[in-house]
Amino acid sequence: MRWQRQPSTMLPQANYLDETRCVPYMLTELSLRADESLYGFGERFTAFAKNGQTVQTWNEDGGTASDFVYKAVPFYLSNKGYGVLVNHTGNVSFEVASEKVGFVGFSVPGEALQYTFFYGPDLLDVLRSYTAMTGRPALPPAWSFGLWLSTSFTTNYDEATTSSFIQGMADRDIPLSVFHFDCFWMREFRWCDFQWDERVFPDTQAMLQRYKDRGLKICVWINPYVAQNTALFEEGRREGYLLERADGKGVWQTDNWQAGMGVVDFTKPAACAWYQQQLKGLLDLGVDCFKTDFGERIPVNVRYHDGSDPVAM
Repeated sequence: MRWQRQPSTMLPQANYLDETRCVPYMLTELSLRADESLYGFGERFTAFAKNGQTVQTWNEDGGTASDFVYKAVPFYLSNKGYGVLVNHTGNVSFEVASEKVGFVGFSVPGEALQYTFFYGPDLLDVLRSYTAMTGRPALPPAWSFGLWLSTSFTTNYDEATTSSFIQGMADRDIPLSVFHFDCFWMREFRWCDFQWDERVFPDTQAMLQRYKDRGLKICVWINPYVAQNTALFEEGRREGYLLERADGKGVWQTDNWQAGMGVVDFTKPAACAWYQQQLKGLLDLGVDCFKTDFGERIPVNVRYHDGSDPVAM
């Protein structure tokens, strides 16, 4: 279902919610039954049934004790056997039986609103129809469903520490499938330059091989940011692999996570190949998979190589 405001026409659903900026929004409301509950909207840390909540589909770093989300999806399920997907890549604002108890309302900036209604009546059928439209993930390898053991983000560790963790599991007859190295496999203030910290891992390849000889798969933590205090940042800036400022005057930088960090511009094919090359080096060393962290701190005041809308990105 798609609504669009045409020239010289008036639609009651076209509401100007921001009078100071004269930004048009499209708003619609769907009725709810008295015993109806809505679920979904992506990964959420609030009450499972979303009735009574205001939900924003905007990815933002906020931990697990707030209404901020890392994986927002403008799709919800109803216990009455249907689902609704709002086809909008930016922020969709939902009022889930909150502003009006008998309705779910949703709005998007602009002059067009498109959403799709999926009917089951079984909720599994709703999900099958939804994923048939939006895509289905590949089945992960069997070993990924085993038990994972990880270092802590806030704890310093070295080869002796990680070896003791793995041996401790074996001593307790606890089967282990994957060992994960979190942030500090790299030097502090150099995330992500993809270089192992040789002060604590002097022979990384030999260490990883010993772990793999025990039947373990290896995972390491990465993110799409490159700290200024790295050779990789200088290479990325020189070759144009990092996001530019909106005015085109240099690389966009921030201190949110690492001092002066830049963000890889994945809309540029050469930047993708460059990033893949860094990952290939780790795979060749013995790493099997990656924890792809962050990505929600993507700025909107930047310029993409292919001209993509920063808000949609």
